[in-house]
Amino acid sequence: MNRIVIIIIAVLVIAGAGGAVWYFFTQADAPIEDQEEEKASLEEPEFVDIENLSIPVIREGRVDRYITISVSLEMRDQDSKELGDEAFPRLKDAVFSQLYSYFSMQQSGQSGINIAQVKARLLWAAERAIGKGHVRQVIIQGAYERKGEFK
Repeated sequence: MNRIVIIIIAVLVIAGAGGAVWYFFTQADAPIEDQEEEKASLEEPEFVDIENLSIPVIREGRVDRYITISVSLEMRDQDSKELGDEAFPRLKDAVFSQLYSYFSMQQSGQSGINIAQVKARLLWAAERAIGKGHVRQVIIQGAYERKGEFK
């Protein structure tokens, strides 16, 4: 009797895990498109370029590495681009703050740049700086990491 209960529980756990994998890898990634989104995608995209941001990562009083990122923000429309250009200093400050915060929180000795996480943080910072719904996506044109020079 105990073996049957254990087998039933194991089958339920495996079925639940399989359902979760199916949901997260097939259903959650499916984009939901609107008629507005299709019309907006046919328009000429507008960009706000934030080029060549250089972030030194400091550990124990020394520069551990340098991160250089080139970022562009794809805006929803011309009005959003004008708003982004008008608020460019505030936007650049929010982007710098997020990048410094993200790279300073990484563990010592960790290298590499998690592009997806950086894009999510920059999108959040841009929405906070100029308002929600103006930025369509963050485009990272280049991300480079260079070790710091120790003397």
